[in-house]
Amino acid sequence: MLKDLEKSVLSKAQEKREANELAKLCGVPLSSVMSAVESLREKGFAASEVHASLEYALTEEGMEMLARTLPEQRLARALEKTQTAAIQELKESLASKTLVEGGLSPEEFGIALQWAKALGLVEIRPGKLVLLSLSPTSHDLLLEKIGQGTSEPKLSEAEKKTLSELEKRTLAKRIVSKKVFVQATPSGLNALKEERGEVITQLTPQMLKARAWEGKKFVPYDVPALFSVPLALGKKHAYKQLLLEIKQKLVGMGFVEAHGPLVEMEFWNMDALFMAQDHPAREIHDVFQVEDPARGEILEKKLLEQVRIAHEKGLAGSKGWRYRWDAEVSARLVLRSHTTPVSARSLAKGIKPPQRIFCVGRVFRPDEIDWKHFIEFNQCEGIVMDESMSFRELLGYLKEFALEVFGAKEVRFAPSYFPFTEPSVELMAKIPGKGWAEVGGAGMFRPEMLAALGVDVPVLAWGLGIDRLAMIKLGLKDIRDLFTQDLKALRA
Repeated sequence: MLKDLEKSVLSKAQEKREANELAKLCGVPLSSVMSAVESLREKGFAASEVHASLEYALTEEGMEMLARTLPEQRLARALEKTQTAAIQELKESLASKTLVEGGLSPEEFGIALQWAKALGLVEIRPGKLVLLSLSPTSHDLLLEKIGQGTSEPKLSEAEKKTLSELEKRTLAKRIVSKKVFVQATPSGLNALKEERGEVITQLTPQMLKARAWEGKKFVPYDVPALFSVPLALGKKHAYKQLLLEIKQKLVGMGFVEAHGPLVEMEFWNMDALFMAQDHPAREIHDVFQVEDPARGEILEKKLLEQVRIAHEKGLAGSKGWRYRWDAEVSARLVLRSHTTPVSARSLAKGIKPPQRIFCVGRVFRPDEIDWKHFIEFNQCEGIVMDESMSFRELLGYLKEFALEVFGAKEVRFAPSYFPFTEPSVELMAKIPGKGWAEVGGAGMFRPEMLAALGVDVPVLAWGLGIDRLAMIKLGLKDIRDLFTQDLKALRA
């Protein structure tokens, strides 16, 4: 038994036709035609083919940027006269200008700095920017090309890579166009010829009054199919998205991301940081010991010897800790208790200033779990290696992170002690409804530590407890809610 629409589709698809054309000929929506085609296909009365084509277009933001110039070009043009400028002064100057004058908001400035450096428009030097080029970049050229309208097969391999970058910037998007072609099969044409009578899909008051339904066939109803099930669409986890934003913010400030293992030897976790094996300072970082294997192998023998000397006799004018350092203790495996080992590993590679390095990763510490303590959490580690850096600039970095990245309303600093930094400071932020909580520590790496690693310039360092700051950003009052499995909360 064929429905009216199925008959109409078969009669008009005796030759291959596109589904949109069929919908116009039948005078019904495309969705209705596709439903009829699927039914005919299952019965073997029709065949369908899908032809897909890939195109791309600018997003609304992309069209806006095409009209008013990408932020990195505005940043470069601001340097056209002077060729160089202090980063902070340039940021404030552009923030005070209108869009017509080539201005940049503070958020746009971070994006502009990131891409201007990546695309070779500027060079970042200690505290300032230097203009390298004013030429249109690959992003400018492709943005204009997309605006003129073209399809992806016409792009070169380099342009395809640039297209991926524009997609990440939400300036361009790929559009997959699908066309469905339908044709009646011989069986379908025979069924159309043999079909007799009329199938009623809707019973109207007029039909009831005229008794026009008598002797007609009614289409069977699939009652469960009449009720739709609400869709639970996927979304990005708010905490994971925040971690990504933190990384993007740091990259925009000229930092390079570094990584390190979760399972560390005590050598990197403590000894290389000038934390004595028999000193109470060691107790600051209670750790989880690894049972099997219990020890690793320290391959950096020269570095191992320098660390031993720093502990036993001292380096850089220090007398050391004055004890017998034990390599067996140093080789013990632990779950890293902070991300500072990543900084130590980076410095030990012999990098030269200026350097800005950061790491966002998980750390583990035995602790009693409550609203602000957990046994594992994410930490943001950062170092700035530069002869011109000072402790005051370190405080500026910390305050900017807390206020701009995490949305903290109130922050304060307090003197503190860490075995591997001097002077040291503790950053505290006010969590609404809970009060003040420590969110990170910072300081200048000690000369004894740096000397053992082969570094002879000042290094600023900080470690921020991202989870506590995330509580402020996400409006949470319990650190455990960052990892909740409550679907209602995650969908909110």
